[in-house]
Amino acid sequence: MPQTRPWIGDPIWLADVLRAEGVDLVEYPGWRNRGHGDFKDIRGVMVHHTGSDHASAASIANGRPDLAGPLSQLHIARDGTVTVVALGVAWHAGVGMYPWLPANMGNWHLIGIECANSGTSPTAPHRTNWPDAQYFALVRCCAAINRRLAQNSSRTIGHKEYAGRAQGKWDPGAIDMDILRADIQARIGIIPHPAPTPRPPVPVGQYADILLFRGSEGPQVAELQRRLKYGYAAYAGHLVVDGIFGPQTEAAVREFQRRTRGLKVDGIVGPATAAALRLNVVQPQLLVAAES
Repeated sequence: MPQTRPWIGDPIWLADVLRAEGVDLVEYPGWRNRGHGDFKDIRGVMVHHTGSDHASAASIANGRPDLAGPLSQLHIARDGTVTVVALGVAWHAGVGMYPWLPANMGNWHLIGIECANSGTSPTAPHRTNWPDAQYFALVRCCAAINRRLAQNSSRTIGHKEYAGRAQGKWDPGAIDMDILRADIQARIGIIPHPAPTPRPPVPVGQYADILLFRGSEGPQVAELQRRLKYGYAAYAGHLVVDGIFGPQTEAAVREFQRRTRGLKVDGIVGPATAAALRLNVVQPQLLVAAES
């Protein structure tokens, strides 16, 4: 049965839920004892391509000279065969951030799926060079895991969405993540008792470049002040919308963080705080217009 609280520790149910979802599953020898330590709370799934149509499950389990395996928990071949290679933490995410993840901690909070695929290119149309068997095995795997965690498809992200800016990653190539998530959600169906999420879901990448703190100035700061002033008047109604991040704005941010579960109280508006505020992002062209 899906649980309605975050799953703490390793996903001991992984093979069972995948098999129940109807995937062609192979258990790689020793997978239950393989990993770089234990998971913290598991928050979702991260999707990758290997960079080669022929990368094997063994290469994911054993790693390479510069990076010890396992490199993900699952491997999906082009014929749709799914191999579970590890139960514990795998080195697949690296440096990066996403609103509902601690920065650079994806390995300890996400189940990784490596698909044997070249990725084609960062700009290729959706599913170019992705065989139906492989793509729909991916959909089934993500749906099975998300459903087991009692969460929807927003908890499936691409490596490019987490590490694109930090590492220049573009995997999974030729996969439109919004379309993939829609296909996964159709497979998941309705979750009667969804698990609480550590932070609110947000549009992909919307807040990745937000970083505001005392001394910041400009239209984005003014938008922050406006959001606080009119959305949280009880303690921020006095703010002046002047586009200058001063001590009063910082105090209001700290009070918002103090009252919002899961946020660090530091007075800095990064992706997590911006997401929780549902801050309106000032587009770059508007910034240019304001400065000219």
